[in-house]
Amino acid sequence: MTGREIVNLIDRLEDKGMKPEEIIEIIRYVVLTEPQERRKEKDHAP
Repeated sequence: MTGREIVNLIDRLEDKGMKPEEIIEIIRYVVLTEPQERRKEKDHAP
């Protein structure tokens, strides 16, 4: 996602009534949580 796409997404979420704090929580979760596939690969590494 480009920076502009992220800003557009934030604007749309705010238009739907989501508070900035809620949006930041979602962004943090997505950035800090490992995707399921990568987690499985690590578990099976020698």
